[in-house]
Amino acid sequence: MGTEILGLLDHLESIVLDSAKLPFTKKIVVDEEKLLTVIDKIRMVIQGGSGFAVKVIGKSEGPAETALPAEDERRSPAENKAVEVMEQAYKMAKEIRDGADKYADEVLANLEATSTRILRTVKAGRERLEKTTQAGSEK
Repeated sequence: MGTEILGLLDHLESIVLDSAKLPFTKKIVVDEEKLLTVIDKIRMVIQGGSGFAVKVIGKSEGPAETALPAEDERRSPAENKAVEVMEQAYKMAKEIRDGADKYADEVLANLEATSTRILRTVKAGRERLEKTTQAGSEK
């Protein structure tokens, strides 16, 4: 278990070190899905206490690429159920993320529309004020 966690921590560290850096700051932009996948693997190793979780999740970077054991490897019904539950959890998490992204996009679209209306109102007010100021100085 210890070597598996160390390997996953090394992978986590490489994700951070390979991430894009924001100019003039100490901040980076991290691929959220990669980071969360590695964290999930670490949790599974800690909870499972064996290499089973890493084998099930696979060494891939996402749930869509879940590694299934070769046919010659035999799993118990409990292990099969665990694989099924983990795959289902990944699907649900993806649906939740997709829904949250859609909601965020709708909120941002509404904010953009409101901001555009406000900006038009401000511009029209400034133009009207400018015309009034110009008309007053001509008299």
